[in-house]
Amino acid sequence: MFTFPIAHFGGALSHSIEQSIRFNDDDAAYLYRDNNSAQTDTKKFTYSVWIKRAAITGGTNCGLLSAGSGTTSGRSDFMFTAGSATGDGSNNDSLKFDIYTGGWTQIRADAKLRDPSAWYHIVLVYDAANSTANDTLIMYVNGSRLTLDSTSGVPNNLSLINANSQRTRVGADASNTPVEFDGYMAEINMIDGQALAPTDFGETNDDGVWIPKAYDHSYGNNGFFITGETASDLGEDFSGNNNDFTSTGLATTDQMPDTPTLNHWTLNPLDSGSTLANGNLQNKGGGSTNTHAPAFPKTGKWYVEIDCIDINTGTAGAHFFGICDASVPYSANFTTHAATSAGQQRGGQLKKDNSNTSSGTAVNDGDVIALAFDADNLTLDLYVNNSASGSQITGLTDVQYKLWIQDGGAVTNMQFNFAEASFEYTPPTGFKALSTDSLGTPSITDGSAYFQPTLYTGTGSSQAVSQSGNSTFAPDLVWIKGRSGATEHALTDAVRGVTKELSSNDAGAEETVAQGLTTFGSAGFTVGTDGSYNTSSATYVGWQWKANVPGSSNEDGSINTTATSVNTTAGFSISKYDGSGSNATVGHGLGIAPKMVIVKELTDSRSWVVYHEGIGDAAKVFYLNQTAAAGTDATVWNSTAPTSTVFSVGTANGSNGSGNTYIAYAFAEIPGYSSIGSYEGNGSTDGTFVYTGFKPSFILTKNIDTTDQWGIRDAARNPFNVTDKLLNPNASTAETSSSTGYIDILSNGFKPRSSDSNINTQTIIYMAFAEYPFGGDGVAPATAR
Repeated sequence: MFTFPIAHFGGALSHSIEQSIRFNDDDAAYLYRDNNSAQTDTKKFTYSVWIKRAAITGGTNCGLLSAGSGTTSGRSDFMFTAGSATGDGSNNDSLKFDIYTGGWTQIRADAKLRDPSAWYHIVLVYDAANSTANDTLIMYVNGSRLTLDSTSGVPNNLSLINANSQRTRVGADASNTPVEFDGYMAEINMIDGQALAPTDFGETNDDGVWIPKAYDHSYGNNGFFITGETASDLGEDFSGNNNDFTSTGLATTDQMPDTPTLNHWTLNPLDSGSTLANGNLQNKGGGSTNTHAPAFPKTGKWYVEIDCIDINTGTAGAHFFGICDASVPYSANFTTHAATSAGQQRGGQLKKDNSNTSSGTAVNDGDVIALAFDADNLTLDLYVNNSASGSQITGLTDVQYKLWIQDGGAVTNMQFNFAEASFEYTPPTGFKALSTDSLGTPSITDGSAYFQPTLYTGTGSSQAVSQSGNSTFAPDLVWIKGRSGATEHALTDAVRGVTKELSSNDAGAEETVAQGLTTFGSAGFTVGTDGSYNTSSATYVGWQWKANVPGSSNEDGSINTTATSVNTTAGFSISKYDGSGSNATVGHGLGIAPKMVIVKELTDSRSWVVYHEGIGDAAKVFYLNQTAAAGTDATVWNSTAPTSTVFSVGTANGSNGSGNTYIAYAFAEIPGYSSIGSYEGNGSTDGTFVYTGFKPSFILTKNIDTTDQWGIRDAARNPFNVTDKLLNPNASTAETSSSTGYIDILSNGFKPRSSDSNINTQTIIYMAFAEYPFGGDGVAPATAR
């Protein structure tokens, strides 16, 4: 068997975690211990654990920590509430602490934790001695405190946790028939007798990522530290107390290399119609359904093995093992969505874009099929039991791909290996396993150095607004919108200058607003007293991008720009130019082709014109200030897609009227920082998973097939999921918190959880910017959100 060497993050992490414990609820797996000594303090404890969730669905609670048993008075459970992949639900996938004292007291947090691709750090603090009532019980995720629905009813002597002669369980609740956690746990710390802060167990690194930190203080009498480093004794205590736990339903194979500091790919339950198990590494089928994993990187060579335990010997075409365009929803039918795909069927037929290529090796029960995908040369090789199956598939379309497994029937059982265990066979030379440290180092490791959403409250008098992200920068485009009231969207950029306003929600010409944005600062901006910027007690958001003012004239196109301010690192430029009235080109300075260009005429009332690659046709256009679907007008972009040096304009007054002056915002895609594309909505409350390769900070969307609003959602207005606070660029209306139209922002993308046409029907185009990347060589993995 072949084992990849383990690499760690050169200097990015001060504390590396080598292994985790996989808890599979199908195996009724958990750890337990019967305490046999008195607590250090009945009024204080701290529980810290890193977790990676597997099952997000199931409709049942799942325990993280519990004490007591059955319905005994004093029983307590720290757990996730009943989970559901569909919709929001009042409590689905939130943390809660339940206490039974003859009746239940239930304390719930507001955040929905349903990201299965990365790790969460969870801290529970009990401090009955605290004089502030709301601080009796505190929950933290990734260093941030959660809002609880109540802490009333919490006893001031919660002695059952860690108590003598009581059973403590890790990974299950305290019911007579335990309900177990499904996923991975690492660095399980219980501190008896102290109320600590999350900073005792974690810290923020230079890029703003919450990372593990070694705890190095006392554990108290009944405290423990479980690491899982002894495979034959996964409950071994390393606190020095010898408070070892007994395991049930766990095996040596449940010691896993998937950790908060070395995050591995798994199958994605947010992008699957099949039943998954074993830490999202096993596909148990469920009829003719599809299973996907998060997307392959756009560069590099990648290797995956699949052990076909039981694959239902139906027709030769019953299964498909391969790759497809990352935008394909899991609910898609293969025959209608295979236009950009490659792989082989169970009978051995190899296919590319749903056309036969060569005949390979039939796959039977017990066989190991391997995929070797070369994203640099756009080829796919398939192997059955280490022998090549058919000929190499070449000439793949240059898109982002993901793993695509189609089940052939109800009897399906496949075990996937992304190097969580030793590979059965040696991968081809140069091919890597999929883990966050195998990714290339992103050019931007801290998105807040180039884009930020900043929240502020109006004062009614001039005020400086300071950025609140991990980094700061001098913004060159500031887009301000009032949240609490109906105000114009106000866009000011440093090329046009302060006080020069454009509004995305109307077609009006540029205005001078003396009390608008009055200064571009070194780490934010200053606003005057105008109501669209600074009404007393009103709330606002300011989205900010960094270009490179003052810039200079760009002469790459047939029209020389007056000024082009360009940031090639972040893929953003601002260009001002005068129209010629005839077909022309305008230099954008990015060095790579922009995927989205927004142009507004400054001198007259004229709609904002938008080019987006996701439309798929440069003869089409749509308008930022309108709700209309994409329409055909070849005169706007001259039916020509942008190149690495210029974007094209035709004769339309919206982009190139003779003697008129224009401002253009051009956005290129930068891996790990920005993602600009499209996806197919599925019209379900279990929406399409969209892979971006980073944790988004900002997401702009538009349905291009029907009349509907533009939408902006961001991580500042919703620091936890669900992300339901919506502003519409085409409308002056105040922020809404809709019961429909919400999404989950995830560590590597986003997922609509609504059937609203604004976000999850037909074709949706989007543009997203990162808080920080999913991972990379020398970069700490993103935490789950």
